[in-house]
Amino acid sequence: MEKREYGYALPLLAACIIWGTSFVAGKVGVENVDPVLFSLLRYGFAALSALPIIFLFKEFDWTVLRSPLIWGISLINAVAMNLQNIGMTMTTVTNAVLLIDINVVYIAVLASFVLKEKLTPKILVGLILGIVGVVIIATNGDVGAVGGGTFMGNMAVLVAGLLWSVYVVYLTKTLKSGTSMVSATFAIILITTILLVPFALVFTQDWSVNTIGLEMAAYTGIFCTTLAFILYSYGLRGLGATITSVILLLEIVFGMLFAIILLDEMPTEITAIGGAFIFLAVLVISLRWRKGRSKKDKGRGTAQE
Repeated sequence: MEKREYGYALPLLAACIIWGTSFVAGKVGVENVDPVLFSLLRYGFAALSALPIIFLFKEFDWTVLRSPLIWGISLINAVAMNLQNIGMTMTTVTNAVLLIDINVVYIAVLASFVLKEKLTPKILVGLILGIVGVVIIATNGDVGAVGGGTFMGNMAVLVAGLLWSVYVVYLTKTLKSGTSMVSATFAIILITTILLVPFALVFTQDWSVNTIGLEMAAYTGIFCTTLAFILYSYGLRGLGATITSVILLLEIVFGMLFAIILLDEMPTEITAIGGAFIFLAVLVISLRWRKGRSKKDKGRGTAQE
């Protein structure tokens, strides 16, 4: 990495750290607020913090708010957020980090069908490793645990991760059609907030909100959603997809680290084994572009997306 690239790597590292804390903050949040209501509160704060940026960003394309594909992506995001928060009430932060971030593997597989990207042997190896890790963690090494509370929580966050893989692939398709990343993502934040309202009205069982829950919603909305995206976009623009994908692996590390430090949540041996499979799978997938990075991309230091 060249010296000038460190200026982009530091914001990207900051985004990884912030996203790592989001799992702990989310866990604390759903322990104090109804999980579906917490989703709405989080995105409500995200939308409020994003609006000033949108008005200041002169190149924001308001027509993107009328795109059916953006609305579809936003709906997927809303459902995934609710599933993650519901699942977090029944499983650990460590499990959630691993089962959600395994979506990198699913993204690679889906991209081969939707974006016509090549399905390489590395992707298949990553998929197999990932599936083994998921089964180990989801069942806690005990098939008899299927149907229990922890298993259901694991499955909820796993499905959330799967949905976010669809989200990423179709967002990529949208960006390739000419829509700017900033316009698309801020539009998704606004539309997701709107779509979370009917979910909250139908599925919220407890409307009480205490101070801790509100603070966690504000933190995850303003910092983990809006600010982290800005830092991520800046780093991606300067480093390109290859280096960015490798640095983003640190989100898993920080997520598990903060669970240990802040929640005293030590992973079990079974989780450690399953996590090793998942981390290896994500590593294999994330490094698959390294040899294919062109000199032109490296020289300009911009993302080719």
